[in-house]
Amino acid sequence: MENRIEITPLKENHITSRYLNWFNNEKVVEFSGGGKKNLTKKDVLEYIKNGEITGTYYMYAIVYLENNLHIGNIKIGNIDKSNNISDLATIIGDTDYWGKGLATEAIIKGQKIAFEKYKFRKLSGTILEDNIGSLKAYKRAGWVQEGLLKSHISIGTKHHNQVIISKFNPEFFSKNEE
Repeated sequence: MENRIEITPLKENHITSRYLNWFNNEKVVEFSGGGKKNLTKKDVLEYIKNGEITGTYYMYAIVYLENNLHIGNIKIGNIDKSNNISDLATIIGDTDYWGKGLATEAIIKGQKIAFEKYKFRKLSGTILEDNIGSLKAYKRAGWVQEGLLKSHISIGTKHHNQVIISKFNPEFFSKNEE
């Protein structure tokens, strides 16, 4: 695995106007149902704090090492403590860094944090079927498709299929169970 990025807890210094603009960029939020208009630094800081307080999710920054630039986020959560599972969502918000394999690298590093630090037995996520880049990134990171929800998500007047993907912690599963 390449080592072009670092995954670090998302902190106040990461929340810049550049960061806030990601969520107003239609290309960035196209497959997430749209961004939050007028997102403020206060909103983001409250969101990060809420995850820490409740233990239901944790936010991480994806930092490109060559120039120490925050280019995206990883969210570990929503966490289901009773089943010891979590979602793992990745976004490369800076479009200059798309198509370089950085999302795959971030997913691999994010799942390592989720498995080693938080000891989850399984990670999962859902991706719109039209989001080819994200599907490829997760599959290159070793995730498997577990299901397909037909016409599950509506964005505007269009209905989209949603792919269910997952990654099993090898500490809890044999290769045959994955």
